Amino acid sequence: MQIRTMRESDLPAALALSQQVNWPHRLEDWQQALTLGAGIVAEEAGRVAGTALGWRWGDAYATLGLVIVDPACQGRGIGKQLLLAVLEALPGYTVRLHATVAGLPLYQKLGFEVTGIIQQHQCAALGEITPVPLTDYQFLSAARPQDGALLTALDQRAHGQSRPALIAALLTEAERTLILKDQHGLPQGFAALRRFGRGWAIGPVIAHDLQQAKVLVSALLQPLAGKFVRLDSDPSLGLSAWLESQGLPVVDVPTVMVKGTPWMPAAGTPQAFGLMSQALG
Repeated sequence: MQIRTMRESDLPAALALSQQVNWPHRLEDWQQALTLGAGIVAEEAGRVAGTALGWRWGDAYATLGLVIVDPACQGRGIGKQLLLAVLEALPGYTVRLHATVAGLPLYQKLGFEVTGIIQQHQCAALGEITPVPLTDYQFLSAARPQDGALLTALDQRAHGQSRPALIAALLTEAERTLILKDQHGLPQGFAALRRFGRGWAIGPVIAHDLQQAKVLVSALLQPLAGKFVRLDSDPSLGLSAWLESQGLPVVDVPTVMVKGTPWMPAAGTPQAFGLMSQALG
């Protein structure tokens, strides 16, 4: 068994592994993940038997995900080797991940601590959505490429992660990215709609409060009737209950785990009501 750096040529095999464990990722999703981060593979007899990726978001915070071991190779410590290789490349970083039930004991052994949960909301065919009206002092505008620095700053204030490359990718590749502004034209939050997995995903969703988050998500959901839609949200922020009322039930509840000092947003700053993805955070 060889543990080595992931290459672009490994992505079809990585896709096949994710399909084996019934994850929804497309090849394009794997390509984006590798472009934004760095991956490790376990290779045996010329075939990929496991994967893990890490993403540096600035100098202090990182995320870890897409940890998969071929079911036929499980129980041999491959997952631990992959995780140690990724963590070795992130010295001094606070690292966040979203754990499955099966993976949680291993993460705990490696020093990760439980800090919460994420609820995965999705439906195969979205129904009609009740619009959430803007207040008299709000308006929505489409994000432009030149808004990258602005959105990166909002995103970082919400969870401490500096992700300019991710924001740039959203502004060029997402179907729609909306900015919510106040009466002075100052940005209060943003959200993106993009292709992912079996259909459409909304995220990240960055806003100062629940009403703002509902406005952004409602606007992106409007044209998606009949479509497959997914959104991952921290239930403590209150958006999850509203999503369920709009026909987006909870289908999975991964555990949020952190190795290091968790990010604590200051009072009055934006919050992350929706993730980019469970891997990227």
